Parts: sequence; structure tokens; C-alpha cells
Amino acid sequence: MFIKQHNRILIATERVFRRWMAALVLVCSALSAHATFPQSDLRDYYFMFPFVQPFPAGVTSNRPRAELLPLVRVVGGGFEPPPLFDADYSLYSLVSGGYEPDKKSLRVYQYREHVCDGTLRVATAPVVGSRDTIIDNIWYLNSTVAGATCQGFPEKPPNYPKRLTTDEITYGAPVRRAAIDGSQYDASPMVLKRNGLPWYTHYFGYHLGLIANESNWDNANLSRAGDMVGFFTFPSPANNFNLSRLPPPWVEDDVVEYVNRVEFPNQPGGQFFYTAIPFEKTLLDSVPAWQRTGSTFKSGGYVSACRFYGGKNGGPNTHFYSADDKECAMLKQVSFLEYEGQSFAVNMPMPAKTVEQQAYGALKDCPIDSKPLYRLYNNADNSGGRFVSNHRYVTERAAVDTAVAQGWRDEGHVMCVPI
Repeated sequence: MFIKQHNRILIATERVFRRWMAALVLVCSALSAHATFPQSDLRDYYFMFPFVQPFPAGVTSNRPRAELLPLVRVVGGGFEPPPLFDADYSLYSLVSGGYEPDKKSLRVYQYREHVCDGTLRVATAPVVGSRDTIIDNIWYLNSTVAGATCQGFPEKPPNYPKRLTTDEITYGAPVRRAAIDGSQYDASPMVLKRNGLPWYTHYFGYHLGLIANESNWDNANLSRAGDMVGFFTFPSPANNFNLSRLPPPWVEDDVVEYVNRVEFPNQPGGQFFYTAIPFEKTLLDSVPAWQRTGSTFKSGGYVSACRFYGGKNGGPNTHFYSADDKECAMLKQVSFLEYEGQSFAVNMPMPAKTVEQQAYGALKDCPIDSKPLYRLYNNADNSGGRFVSNHRYVTERAAVDTAVAQGWRDEGHVMCVPI
């Protein structure tokens, strides 16, 4: 509806856009600089999820411990080891990893390499596009068969078998991935080369830590592996693992709904805007024409919502939000829309289970401890140019019904937010 509406009424509403731009100029000039969902600084991805209580601030669920951990499973057909400590840990305990800022180290328990430690000393915190090279990294042969840490000898004997490697790691921009149950999460790929040879790609999920692993090893490189042969168990696709299902979402903030009825008298109900960013809330609270409606929803989840603005480039003077990565990629190609960054965290609805759920906007299941967020469109493409495109985002079906009675179009279930 966003693009279709622009094509129909752009000429008819040119004067209206100019007048309304003044009402939003302060807000819009600040948005792209303050849409703060992490996309460059990756510390919220390279996160060491604690093995024991208390869980991090923001994890508010009272569910059993087994449901709070980001459990993973082997997906390549290889043997899955038994739990290391208890039934709640399962394979998670063998593949944990994350950045420890106090030690400037990245701990990656190298699952099934049969070596000890897994600590990679890095120079800086993980940032998109940055690269760390660890020269003469010491690896000791593990005394256990399936474990990822050495046991029984905190200090290695001088004659204990060891190897030196040069490990090069590159931190990639977040990508969208699917867990085994179909739920979605954003993850930064960490590409690892060992002694110049492709080794692994580890995936670190937003607020999840290390939750997926893919082998990059090619047996054609065996002749170049030198003394790593017979020491390391080389990566294998059989041991690839992935997140099983999402744990409960972290509750991060409130997304506040604002409305402006003063400069937008023809809009059905007014012009609505949403933000979770403190700077923007302070700014809008200081502008008399913008008022809080009293409607909010919580931000939190494992994917990000992208945000676009049309008025700066001659398009509709409104903002649009989506957590669908394919939709976001498509909208970035639209010339009259300005991409303002990733605005807040949510979850995506689960994959359709029935024919009815396959329809656009149909109500689907949400991941654990999340509820549906619905999107409404004000039907500006049928207004004859009287008002500009605008969307609302609400969690209650009663609010949807009320808006539909005012002429809004129900676009259905588009995201999931914390309960």
C-alpha cells in the first residue's frame, strides 16, 4: 500500500507535504542518527549467556530454566552428545561462546575439535567488518572425547601435546536466520580461518550468543594443514548445529504511540508515530502538537524492525516499520523512501501451520512469551489526496476493530512483541 499510494496521490498532495514537513522537521532530522538497534557494534550479539542464575537484566520470564536457555541441536546428522551437567544444558553447554570485555577475549568452545580452552584473545570489541588475527595461539589436546574444555589439569604439564595456530576471525553484519522450529533471529557470522585455511562460520545471535555453526572445511586443503593433521578433529558438516527454538524475549523498552491532530486535521484519527528511543520521546514530549495516546507495547525479541521515512525524499510524510527482512530489502530500493536504520527489537510470527495462516496478514503463532502486533493502514490511496499515508501498530483486536470502523484497513498480524 505504501508504494501504490505514493504513485496515485503524489502530485495532488505536493502542497500538503510542504506544509506538513514543517511539523515534523525536528523529529525527522533526528531519527536516522538515533535509531539505535545495534547493527555495527556487535557486543549484544557476541554475548556470553550465563550458565547459572541470575539471568541478564531484561530476562523477566518465570518459566523453568530449561525454557530460558538458548538450546541448540546438531543438524548435520552427526552424533549428539549427552548433556554435560544436567538435562537443562543439553548441547548448549558444549558450544557456548561470547566476548568478555574485561579480558578482551572471545571464548568459543570449539565443539568436537578435541582441543582445550577455545579462548581467542582479541584486540577490540566485535564490530561489523573488523578483523582480528591471533598469532601463536596455543591449543592443548583435550583429555575428554566429546567435551569442549580440558578437565582435571587446570595447568597443562610442559610435555602435554600442543599446537600453535594463527587464527583469523572476521565479524560480519547481522543476517536473518531461522531456528530449527522456524522461528527467526538476527545473527552476526563470525568467519574463522585457521593457519590460512577456511575453518568454521560461527553465528552469534542477538542476545543469544553462539547458537549456530557451519563447517567451512574442504578436504582438498588437507595437504596444506601441516601439523594440524592428527591433532585437531577437522570441521565436518555432520556436526553443524543450530538454535532449536527461541527462548523468551528480553524486555528492552516501551514503544510509545504518539498522535498529531493539530497539523493533520484530515487524517483519520490523526497522524501516528512510534518510537522506543529515549531521545525521540524527549523531543516529541516537548512539541505541543504531538501527544502520547496512552497506547504502548514492549520492545524485545531476536530480530530488528527497520524504519523508513518518505517525506524527506518527496514521498508520503510518514514512517513505516517492518521486521520482515525481505520487505525491508525491497523498500531500501524505493527512491522516495529514506532508510533510517533498525529501530527496535521484536519477534517474527512463526511459519504458517494451516492454509488459512498462509494468507497475507493472517494471525499466526508467536514465539514463546510473545503476542501479536497488528498493522493498520489509513486508506490514503482512496482519499482523493485529502490526507497522507499512515500506519498504526496495536496489540489488541479491539483497537483494530475501532480503527477499521474509522476507515482504516486491517493489514493483519505482522510482528510479535513481549507479553
